[in-house]
Amino acid sequence: MTWVNGHKLQNGKYTIEKKLGDGGFGITYLARNPNGQRVVIKTLNDTVQNRPDFNELQQDFLNEALRLAKCTHPHIVKINEVVQEGQLWCMVMEYIDGEDLASRVIKQGVLPEAEALRYIQQIGEALTVVHNQGLLHRDVKPQNIMLRSGKLEAVLIDFGLARQFTQDVTQTHTRKLTEGYAPIEQYYIKYKRGAYTDVHALAATLYALLTGIVPVNALDRQTGVRLTPPKQHNSSISDKVNRAIIKGMALKAKDRPQSVAEWLKLLPSPSSSTPKKSSRGKLKNKFLVGGVVLGLIGGGVWLQIYCQKQFNSNPISLLISLFSLKTTLPGHSNSVSSVAFSPDGQTLASGSGDKTIKIWYIRSGQLKTTLTGHSNDVKSVAFSPDGQTLASSSEQLKLPIWLDRDHTVDDNTIKIWDISSGQLKTTLTRHSNPVYSVAFSPDGQTLASGGWDNTIKIWDISSGKLKTTLTGHYHRVYSVAFSPDGQTLASGGLDNTIKIWDIRSGALKTTLTGHSWSVNSVAFSPDGQTLASGSVDNTIKLWRISP
Repeated sequence: MTWVNGHKLQNGKYTIEKKLGDGGFGITYLARNPNGQRVVIKTLNDTVQNRPDFNELQQDFLNEALRLAKCTHPHIVKINEVVQEGQLWCMVMEYIDGEDLASRVIKQGVLPEAEALRYIQQIGEALTVVHNQGLLHRDVKPQNIMLRSGKLEAVLIDFGLARQFTQDVTQTHTRKLTEGYAPIEQYYIKYKRGAYTDVHALAATLYALLTGIVPVNALDRQTGVRLTPPKQHNSSISDKVNRAIIKGMALKAKDRPQSVAEWLKLLPSPSSSTPKKSSRGKLKNKFLVGGVVLGLIGGGVWLQIYCQKQFNSNPISLLISLFSLKTTLPGHSNSVSSVAFSPDGQTLASGSGDKTIKIWYIRSGQLKTTLTGHSNDVKSVAFSPDGQTLASSSEQLKLPIWLDRDHTVDDNTIKIWDISSGQLKTTLTRHSNPVYSVAFSPDGQTLASGGWDNTIKIWDISSGKLKTTLTGHYHRVYSVAFSPDGQTLASGGLDNTIKIWDIRSGALKTTLTGHSWSVNSVAFSPDGQTLASGSVDNTIKLWRISP
């Protein structure tokens, strides 16, 4: 039954305002939470609910929702939570105030090349994240790319056709597609698919943005209809972009770039995407570049002399021997999300998507122990300064309670482990969403954690009690780091900012802005005077930190 305006969900948590759309399988609604914030809720429509295979389709919907929730990127629509309303599973997603790219082209005509490339670059990086989670979007087109109001930021939406895939393996998929954007393999139920499937759609999207014309569909091209090069429709398109579009839309999959990243390399960098330097934090990049150049010159001369005297050897051959692979530690059955050395350098901890933490002896490369207890991916691990304690954090896992083999489980926890015994000491449970980062204070008495719930929590290790919650990020917190004196905490997040906190008072000292995308990592120098930050915008920034 279609929900009407005013209908309450989740015991009044969400109120339906209107239906936004109804597709082949799903239906979407605009709703509000008690704070008046708008959200989009998607579930299966009436037609699917009446099908005899509804339970199977609902399980597919749930599994894809959970996988999509792991696709965290500034240019992918955010999944707030997955909830069950009666017999229906629902995705609660962020509401994006803006217009889609198709509407933009209709209103103002074809886009300037630099602007179109900016959006394609953003969506291309988002698709790479999707593909790394084993998903194909299968419906990339201008109508499924939203522009945030007042910003040059594109967001990929509508994952209704998203499906799991294995690169170059023949699989059975539904024959759902959008003419002009879908490649030839989507016209067949059983066919090999790969990241190149979405490459075709992304190239076709760029074609449409620059010409205002939907390309001829792949099935017609297979019968001999020629694809008109986009430059013939718009002479202002550069030759490089023209060639990249044609290459990305090659009829045969083997003739296309095999990944989105490979295709993006064929395009010129959009000039408008160059990040602006922050006026609030003092970047030291110029000094760094000068120092690196001088260091390379001086170091190269010294290395040449030293190598000839000590080893009678060419420095290049020496460097090859110095920087060689020592060993490979196998043992995890899924991707490794985090590694950390013990303070004495004798032990390594690794956290993985296989839900385990493994402790390794560095000298021998042998596995010391495996720690189990998390119910989902281990996102972060950190040793205490004395090396006796390990902290680990995890994502959330929600599965249907009506499945015999699984139950609804929320992890979102931090676990504290005793290294010598391998025993779990305590579990910290106050985050409401996945916890992405943990860090010990230099004295080992305090732990900081940052998570999807946009908060940083400060914990007392001896008691396991929450000391305070720091709020100020308006999006997920990906990284936290203590200064060497333990008085300051830095945090980086999906809101593209770094925040500096006073630990004693819990007050926000300053916000550093300059990255154009999410900040995934922050680290203090040993003297505490410099902070390094790494971002999805492919840059590392160095900041001067005032005492």
